Amino acid sequence: MKSKKFFLGLLPAIFLYCMSAALLLACSDDKDEDENKPQNSIETLCHVMVSEDVLNVADVTVHYLNEKGEETTEPMTKTEWRKQWVTTTLPARLGVWAHLTPKASPKTTKDSYKLKAIATTGYLFRSADGVGVWSDGWINVEDPYAEAENVAAADVPGWCSKNTAVGCEVDAKGKGKLAEVTFGGNVPFFGSAFCEWIMELFGYHDYCD
Repeated sequence: MKSKKFFLGLLPAIFLYCMSAALLLACSDDKDEDENKPQNSIETLCHVMVSEDVLNVADVTVHYLNEKGEETTEPMTKTEWRKQWVTTTLPARLGVWAHLTPKASPKTTKDSYKLKAIATTGYLFRSADGVGVWSDGWINVEDPYAEAENVAAADVPGWCSKNTAVGCEVDAKGKGKLAEVTFGGNVPFFGSAFCEWIMELFGYHDYCD
């Protein structure tokens, strides 16, 4: 009889335990569903291109905002540098700048050099349903299709100091706008030529037709 009463006394505790376990399992399932639920994302791009003569007369350091929005630097030793990643962390900030420091002694001495530096940042927005949508992108003031500028040796330091950064902000719905980044100024460049240029960088052909 005593054991029966003891068991009956435990019923409320057993009931509460079972309810708690069920609640925890439900919360865990909800959390798993939230983690597996499709999210809006952006495929980002930071890109820098310089002429061979730029590497001849200057040390190039690329400053960019990484996937966490933190400023990161990398030395640039080839004529093209790029960084791409996909993130679901929105809003986001993108930015890139090629810092050109004139060399004390160029690798090859000339009377003039053909100089060109292009900094580009942009992104592709993908909604939670998986549809890819080209949104916005920006490039510094230089025309990516223009010929390199012929710069006299004495004018190289001044030319290097004019190089500008470019940056943008992307909201949670994928809408972007030009934004000033902490490591330089920004000048927008728009048009179909720009669309073709940056989509080629992403690997999408005939997208702007």
